[in-house]
Amino acid sequence: MFDNICLDRRHAPFNTTYLQRILRVINNATAEHARTMAVRVDLRLPDDILINRQGLISRFNESLDAKIAARYRSKLKQGKRTYSCHLRDAWVREVGEINQKSHYHMVLFVNNDTFNGLGSYGEEGTGLASLIREAWLSALQLGYGPEYRTLARFPDNPLYYLDVNSAGYKKVYDQLTFRLSYFAKERTKDYNREERSFGCSQS
Repeated sequence: MFDNICLDRRHAPFNTTYLQRILRVINNATAEHARTMAVRVDLRLPDDILINRQGLISRFNESLDAKIAARYRSKLKQGKRTYSCHLRDAWVREVGEINQKSHYHMVLFVNNDTFNGLGSYGEEGTGLASLIREAWLSALQLGYGPEYRTLARFPDNPLYYLDVNSAGYKKVYDQLTFRLSYFAKERTKDYNREERSFGCSQS
């Protein structure tokens, strides 16, 4: 089923349903935006506050979507050239093998004509990194204090530029699927009825 897909076999066995859904999100994103930027981000919970995790990722996505839309409207109002952006995502919840704490690995897909990088990581930035961090703090219902901003962390080499009209598209696609196959590893998954371990955009 995945013979032609580049996967990191070190993480096998995989949840094949998760893999299929991740691939569908990638393909849907590039079908709508020929130039798509994929962003890896890790979302963590604070140590000092008990957080209600029910609907947490939905709140994050709604907040980020609203911030991206507000940025789009602001640029239009200023007469600046801008592009609409359909936000897509895939995420997995895992439990640390040592601390037994839940955390989330996520990939976001945005229009590369809207965002060409993460932008400033500063508190007052209007780049994508700042919007992501603000959206996560909003979902957690925390203030924008510096002690919480690192709860949304960007790992090394977090960006993948997918251009379906580029000769290098297949290479980047393979690099991305190799990286994201980690999301589908069975180890460290916490399957239970009360809380989802995986989610992704449906269209």
